[in-house]
Amino acid sequence: MFNWIRELIHLFFAQLGLHGQLLSFISAIVTATLILCAGFILYYIIRIILQNVVKITNKKFPSKFRAALLNERFFIQLSFLLPAMLIRNLSPEFFGEGSKSELLFTMFINIYIIINVTLILTAFIRAAGNVLSQTEATKDKPIKSYVQIVSIFFWIIAIILFISILINKSPTVFLAGLGAFSAVLMLVFQDTIVGFVNSLQLSANDLIRNGDWITMSKFDADGTVEEINLISVKVRNFDGTISTIPVRQLVTDSFQNWRGMEEQGVRRIKRSFLIDSTSIKATTPEICKKFNTHSETNLGCFRENIVNYLMERGDINTHKIIMTRLLPATEFGIPVEIYCFANTIIWKEYERIQSSIMEHICVTLSEFDLLLYQRK
Repeated sequence: MFNWIRELIHLFFAQLGLHGQLLSFISAIVTATLILCAGFILYYIIRIILQNVVKITNKKFPSKFRAALLNERFFIQLSFLLPAMLIRNLSPEFFGEGSKSELLFTMFINIYIIINVTLILTAFIRAAGNVLSQTEATKDKPIKSYVQIVSIFFWIIAIILFISILINKSPTVFLAGLGAFSAVLMLVFQDTIVGFVNSLQLSANDLIRNGDWITMSKFDADGTVEEINLISVKVRNFDGTISTIPVRQLVTDSFQNWRGMEEQGVRRIKRSFLIDSTSIKATTPEICKKFNTHSETNLGCFRENIVNYLMERGDINTHKIIMTRLLPATEFGIPVEIYCFANTIIWKEYERIQSSIMEHICVTLSEFDLLLYQRK
C-alpha cells in the first residue's frame, strides 16, 4: 500500500544523479526520517486526545489512581506505543520486506518498543505504589522498596530482550548462558539485593514504618520516617534537617522507635534532682500531720507528698507506675528521681507538664526544710 512512497523517494534521488549503494542509503535515511516524523505527529495527536479524555474523566469521576498515573506520565508513555507498533508493522512496505534497511530499521523499532513498554510498566507500578503509600492499610509499609525491586525486574527483562535483538538470538539462548554471568550480576546488584532482603526483614518484623518517630544517635537521627527504599531510610528530624540511614544499619544496629509510646497515648517522665544531704533530718509530727505522710525523715515525707501530688494531677496517667525513688548517693548529694507517665504524646504539652512538676518540686522543698544541691 505504501510502496509508492519508497519508489517515489528512490526515483527522486535517482534523478539527482545518485546511484548504487549511495542511492539506497540516502533513500533509506529519508524514508526513515519521514516515517519517524509521521510517527511523532501521530504521537502528539494521540497524546492530546488521551490526556484530555483522562482529565475530563477525572473531573467527573475523581480517582486517586488515575491522578497518580497522570503524575507519573503513564499516558504520555502510552501515547508513544501505538505509533511505534504501527511503524513496525508497516516498515516492510516502506523499505521492502527482507531488505537490509527494513531489518535494521525494524531492529531499532523493536528496541524502542521494549524500552517504551518497560517505561509504561514502571510508571504503572510507581503510580500504584504512590496510591498504596497513601492508603490507610498500607501507608506504613515500605512500598517504595517493593516498587523499586519490581521496576528493576522489568528492566532486567528489557536488557535481556535488548541484547537478544542485538545479537539476533532467542532470549532463551542468552538465558542458558546466564549462569556463568550470575556472579557479575550478583556483584552489580549486591546493594540492591541486600537492601531488598533488609527491607523485607524490617517489614516482616515490623521494626519500622513510614510515620514512625525513631531515634538513632549514630546517624544524628531524631524525627519521623518519611521514606523507606531499598538502600536507605529518610528521616526528617525535628529541627527540619534530614538524616539518611542505610537500611542495613537499622537491621544490625540498635535504634529507638517511639511507636509504642504513640500507640498507648502516654509518654514517660523520668527526671531527677539532687538534694543537699545536710538538709535531710528526722521528720516532725507537725510535718507528718500537715501533709498526711508517714516517714522517719523529711525527705521521705517529701517523696510521699510528691506521689500524692502526681496522683491528683489530671494530666498524669494513674494506671501506669507513679513513684519517687532514691538513686545511689554521690558527692554532690542524694539524687531523687520522679517516674510517671503523662497523658499526652504531644511534645509541647509534654514539656509543659514536665516543667510544671519540676517547678512544683522546687517550691515545695522549702516546706520540708530540704535544699537542692548547688555547687558553691
